[in-house]
Amino acid sequence: MPRFFTNLSECIRCGVCVKACPKGLIYQNEENIPQMTDGAESRCNNCGQCVAYCPTEASMQTYSERAHLEAALQYKSERSETILKFLKSRRSNRNYLPVPLSRQELLKILETANFAPSGGNNRTLRWILIEDQQKMNEMRKLIAQWFDTTCREHPVYSKRYAIDSILSRIQKGQDVIFRGAPHVVYCVGPEKATWGPVDTGIALTYFNLACEAMNIGCCFAGYATKSAETQNIRDFLGIGFEEKVWCALCFGRKSLVPYRIPNRGEVPVTFL
Repeated sequence: MPRFFTNLSECIRCGVCVKACPKGLIYQNEENIPQMTDGAESRCNNCGQCVAYCPTEASMQTYSERAHLEAALQYKSERSETILKFLKSRRSNRNYLPVPLSRQELLKILETANFAPSGGNNRTLRWILIEDQQKMNEMRKLIAQWFDTTCREHPVYSKRYAIDSILSRIQKGQDVIFRGAPHVVYCVGPEKATWGPVDTGIALTYFNLACEAMNIGCCFAGYATKSAETQNIRDFLGIGFEEKVWCALCFGRKSLVPYRIPNRGEVPVTFL
């Protein structure tokens, strides 16, 4: 059960936690001590705003209790251009070194992606990450079979994809499915999730940028995403009956690095 509590020896009764709570579940009592409204526990979604904005580290809630909490990065004007250049320098990567990432590196990326915001902080998404290289090869074979069977009969995919060309390149040993990436990650969630596509886009962006911060390349894996509609691949991944693979990314260490930032042209914006 979610809970909020205050370290009275550190609390300065400033009321910041009250202002920060997006659902208005915290109030200050007659002694100006912040506390959660009686019976509000079921409405708390552990977003952590109360913890994040407390200036004295006095506020605490369920997920943060007994955990080591890092200091948030504070704004400094001299960092702005570096951060903006970092965002503009990111490129989709389709050239990888055939070296798997360590479990520690994979967890570091996932832990960062886990901070992606979601609609109502409902956090309905989960990750399926193929780490084992034998399973990566099995997945390549399954997707190749999908091209040669289900995809040929699909009213849209049979016209969208040059199936014979794709299969020919696969037979020649070219990895047109994962581009030689040692890993693929699937973002999975309830099929009827209201904000599923939006939450997925944000989560994958966080994942992508976490990779970039570690000099690891990413690329959206369309074939992996679409083929996961078939039952044998869903079974391989362990997808639940009411779950959907919203999108997939292949990723790994870069074999090419960008040296310049191409121009994107004028921003398509309308100011009102």
